[in-house]
Amino acid sequence: MLELSRAIIEDCERVYRLSNDPAVRSVSFQSGQIDWNTHQRWFRRQLEDPATLFYLGFEAGKSRSDDSFVGQVRFVVHAEFAEISISLTESHRGKGWGRPLIGQALSALRRDSVVTGILAQVKFDNEASIRFFESCGFARLPTPGEPSRLTFFYSLATETTMEKLPATFIIAELSANHGHRLETALETVRAAKRAGADAIKIQTYTADTITLDSDSEPFQIRHGTIWDGTTLHKLYEDAYTPWEWHEALRDEAKRLDLVFFSTPFDKTAVDFLETLKVPMYKIASFEINDTPLIEYAASKGKPMIISTGIADLAMIESAVAACRKVGNNDITLLKCTSSYPAPVEDANLRTIPNLRDTFGVKVGLSDHTVGSSVALAAVALGAQVIEKHFIVDRSVGGPDSSFSMEPAEFQSMVEGIRTVEKALGRVTYEVTPAVVSSRKFSRSLFVCKPIAKGAPFTEENVRSVRPNAGLEPKNLSVILGRRARRDLPYATPLTWDVIE
Repeated sequence: MLELSRAIIEDCERVYRLSNDPAVRSVSFQSGQIDWNTHQRWFRRQLEDPATLFYLGFEAGKSRSDDSFVGQVRFVVHAEFAEISISLTESHRGKGWGRPLIGQALSALRRDSVVTGILAQVKFDNEASIRFFESCGFARLPTPGEPSRLTFFYSLATETTMEKLPATFIIAELSANHGHRLETALETVRAAKRAGADAIKIQTYTADTITLDSDSEPFQIRHGTIWDGTTLHKLYEDAYTPWEWHEALRDEAKRLDLVFFSTPFDKTAVDFLETLKVPMYKIASFEINDTPLIEYAASKGKPMIISTGIADLAMIESAVAACRKVGNNDITLLKCTSSYPAPVEDANLRTIPNLRDTFGVKVGLSDHTVGSSVALAAVALGAQVIEKHFIVDRSVGGPDSSFSMEPAEFQSMVEGIRTVEKALGRVTYEVTPAVVSSRKFSRSLFVCKPIAKGAPFTEENVRSVRPNAGLEPKNLSVILGRRARRDLPYATPLTWDVIE
């Protein structure tokens, strides 16, 4: 994981070493070495210039040291756009750190400025940087009269969002919860609508499109799962949703105003789902390393939702890059624990905002825990999508029934999520009329022992107590030692007109 922070004066020397790295100098438009005194003056100007946003990335959980220093990103902000420069330390190049660094920097730029686009200038022969910016969604622009450089542009104003969807998009995953009966599957769609789901999601595969019909060792399930003792082919024969049902399920969802979409497991599934005009695609955790599949689905230009259950940082970066390679920036990454059911202690929900900041995408949770607590906590941490397996009745049985929610449970979760959304509100320090009214019960200064005219105010005869009818307690030090203009009985609120 990576942590981004603003550059500080103590970073001057490490930035100096990075700036003079031979690989960095070779791709710079000013390739000569930089002397220390010149660098010091330049660095101070960068920190003092309000138009410069200078960020450094460090490995998360480590001290701010040269060993943990990942690289730097600097933005020079103009009226509507910012120019970007980025460089990685030698020890972090080619290891998957570039995308998280620029992803977090873009999130910081959105927070710290109001620009709508980013420009990057690259030497025409700097193939590594050209590939990098293109993989991050930057578009190449013509650079008239500058044959030695290329210009790339990234639009923040036109980034695709699922803005027409609810604040939290709640998906009921039908999966294998149909008992091989179409009517059960249709009733599951109807029950999901009644329970408050925004979408019903299915899975599009057959046993033969997802695995091989083999009893050999690699295909045996013996890994401590709820499905141990069978083979992959037999499991998927039992779990798949017949493709001939898809149209009926889609039509029922459409009738109920539910979003209907699916998880494809190979290109033939994508092609089939395109005939049904699904509005988005979901990539399952165990397919996150199938970048050709991800790229093919993303090439259809529809929102991509990707579970990250089995993935490390590099695998996630590759999946995101596969989408962006074909110009698809509408990406949602779901934190996921690929255990069925998943232990709560393995949820690690703090990863959710880090995914958002690292990759500059929308985030959510594919939840396999029992109950709704984890889902509600995820929403509080910024999840925009929640996916839960859904079943009309666990007694129907099936491969996924044990970790699927029944309608009443799902409805309770939906209601809880909508309550959390209301509670999150917005950043504000305003107070409501009710709060203003309640201030009368806060503290103020009162006479706690009778004070004769001309007598001094002391800590023995003045106290800060409830209610708020006198001077604010912060005035106590100013009042002590001054004298009373008149006799003040016990419990008199102190006001300036009784103080000499």
